Amino acid sequence: MSTDAQTNEAAPVYWPRVKELLDVIMERWIERHGRQPYPGIHEYWWETPEELAASVLNGFPSIEPGVPGVDTHLVRSLRLGCGTFGRMPLRGPFLSRAEAAEVAAWIDAGMPKGPED
Repeated sequence: MSTDAQTNEAAPVYWPRVKELLDVIMERWIERHGRQPYPGIHEYWWETPEELAASVLNGFPSIEPGVPGVDTHLVRSLRLGCGTFGRMPLRGPFLSRAEAAEVAAWIDAGMPKGPED
């Protein structure tokens, strides 16, 4: 592979980066709204990738095996909203398109915890 091709490839995304993105967005949500989120409505943070993989958003699995990252309920809710539910976390602030793409890339890579996975 040429050096140019290697440079153009996206760096791998691991769980610590995904957790950071979700934690920061929730910290910004708390700062903006001046209160803690209601459980199950505004919360977009998880302690482990397994907890995230088992989570349900708006009645749908957050991540489903075999579904591309961009089409998961998690990424769709972060980018556009799902069904009758708006973009999350509710009333923002929101992840950027690039940040949501990182989450999708992590899912597509098999949700690795770190480089040793």
